[in-house]
Amino acid sequence: MTVVNARFPWVLFLPLASITEAGGVLLLLAGRGIGWAAVLAPAIGFLAMRGPVRPRFEFMDEGVIFRRSGKSPLLPWDEIAAVGLVKAGGRTVLAYRLKPGVAVMKRHPGAGFLRAKGLDFDGGYFVDQMTASPQEILHLFEAHLEQP
Repeated sequence: MTVVNARFPWVLFLPLASITEAGGVLLLLAGRGIGWAAVLAPAIGFLAMRGPVRPRFEFMDEGVIFRRSGKSPLLPWDEIAAVGLVKAGGRTVLAYRLKPGVAVMKRHPGAGFLRAKGLDFDGGYFVDQMTASPQEILHLFEAHLEQP
């Protein structure tokens, strides 16, 4: 199994965590017990983002999972007709088209977003925030699709 993780959003996390920590310290100095929650919140958020809620692609022999939670569905390789990189809303999206006659999952990520942009794809994933480049992720998808 090959795994490609999302990058940690340091540029967003550090300023917000610093402000939250400072607010928590001020609350504690003012004698407010709720300050402990504000002091602990960034640490809990950091641990959660490094572990169970960190988005990632999991490439397996059966298919691919874009893991966002424990219930993320498997997209089997034999159901994908084509993949491609598209720009939509200033982001890079790895979009896929399903083969004709394939039963559609309850929700395909990004499907509504891609259709609203007038693109003919059944779903897609944002790939510009992953540890691998969008081109590398596209090549991983294409390599799995070419396997018999």
